[in-house]
Amino acid sequence: MVDALTALVNLASAIHTSGNRFIFALAVVLGIYGVMFALTKEARLARQVPGHNGTGKIIGVVILGGMLIGLSQIINAGAAQLGWSDVTFDEVSYVSTDTFGQGADAANALLTLLQTLGIAYALSGTQRIKRSLKDGHTGLSAGEDVGTGAVKFITGVFLICAPTLLDAIQTSLGLSL
Repeated sequence: MVDALTALVNLASAIHTSGNRFIFALAVVLGIYGVMFALTKEARLARQVPGHNGTGKIIGVVILGGMLIGLSQIINAGAAQLGWSDVTFDEVSYVSTDTFGQGADAANALLTLLQTLGIAYALSGTQRIKRSLKDGHTGLSAGEDVGTGAVKFITGVFLICAPTLLDAIQTSLGLSL
């Protein structure tokens, strides 16, 4: 018989492992597909519409496609901008089991699930920024997509770096465990 704590730890571990692989693979597929689709569309428009020039948009799509393909490096760069070290995508072991016993396993499992959720948020934010390049967007709606995407990406980085963020908050408040 498995108790609730062990079930939570096992669930977090399984979701973290398969979830991270899925999200990073999805990011690569979305990046490659997005660039291929945009290049195909612009090539077709260049043949059909004389004088069509979508160079700036293509450069943006290629850059954002590269960001999706290298999502883990972009997350590392986002964390570095906040002054934090390289991000590891391993299971979180922030709370010490020596100090807090089995409660530490539950806290670490929840932080691990938050990390996986953060990766999904970072992907969603990057996709939202890429959406701003769609045809038919007004300046206002494109700006809203960029703003919302940036907030989602930053929120994702905060969730991924939750242990580092918790340390920074404790240091700022003068607390220690």
